[in-house]
Amino acid sequence: KKLQSERLVRIVKHAYDNVPFYKKKMDDMGLKPSDIKSIDDISKLPFTVKTDLRENYPDGLFAVDRSEIIRLHASSGTTGKPIVAGYTAHDVENWKEGVARCLTAYGASKEDTIQISYGYGLFTGGLGAHDGATKIGATVLPTSSGNTAKQIMLMQDLECTGLCCTPSYALFLAEEIEKEGVKDKIKLKFGAFGAEPWTENMRKELESKLGIKAYDIYGLTETSGPGVAFECEEQSGMHINEDHFIAEIIDPDTGEVLPEGEKGELVFTSLDKEAFPLLRYRTRDICVLSRKKCSCG
Repeated sequence: KKLQSERLVRIVKHAYDNVPFYKKKMDDMGLKPSDIKSIDDISKLPFTVKTDLRENYPDGLFAVDRSEIIRLHASSGTTGKPIVAGYTAHDVENWKEGVARCLTAYGASKEDTIQISYGYGLFTGGLGAHDGATKIGATVLPTSSGNTAKQIMLMQDLECTGLCCTPSYALFLAEEIEKEGVKDKIKLKFGAFGAEPWTENMRKELESKLGIKAYDIYGLTETSGPGVAFECEEQSGMHINEDHFIAEIIDPDTGEVLPEGEKGELVFTSLDKEAFPLLRYRTRDICVLSRKKCSCG
């Protein structure tokens, strides 16, 4: 809480001083950065919604000069203008760290060969998973998506132990492996599946067909990409990287912050993003926030 409070105070000032959108929002509310003294004051801050990002396309919400930005990613833009996210070198390092923690929680290490079958490019999944796997010293096989026959051949020949992709593509791979009759030649131990919703039944099917533990990984382009939250070996909910993100649950109709354990809309504040700081971003994802200690410790 102390660390989150220090970082929140700093990021609010950074956003106010460098993003005209946030300065205007806060000025209109009569709110100054000095009014935010700890995370207890977070509910005083304005929400940010997806339309705000679209209306400030492509880089109106960036808080640093373009010369400081070393990477750009974008959402698919299927429901309108894409969301463009910028990253400083510091932002990329934090992102790597977040994904590295996810993979470590899944039991991955430098001994593993991880096949990354997320799409590479503007989508954050491919390079996000790639950088996290590199950070833990694993061997990375950057197959990207598609060309399934080659994916299965390489998975066998290079004895991949980890797979990162969407759950639907993992299921397609599993079905093709079954058709080819090569399941006994597959050495996979774990899968990191995200970027789309999936069910507990799908998890069981993937685990059975691929002989793995299937883990959920969560993130959005707006918050950096994969690595915001992740399951541990208990597979009983996701742990948030709370030194980088503050999570709140709100009533989606009123915006009121809900007590712990109640179901509502997930809201994230990024605590140390230099290029693209987001205050109280409404994800439109519905979930429950619990602070009970997980049995993993």
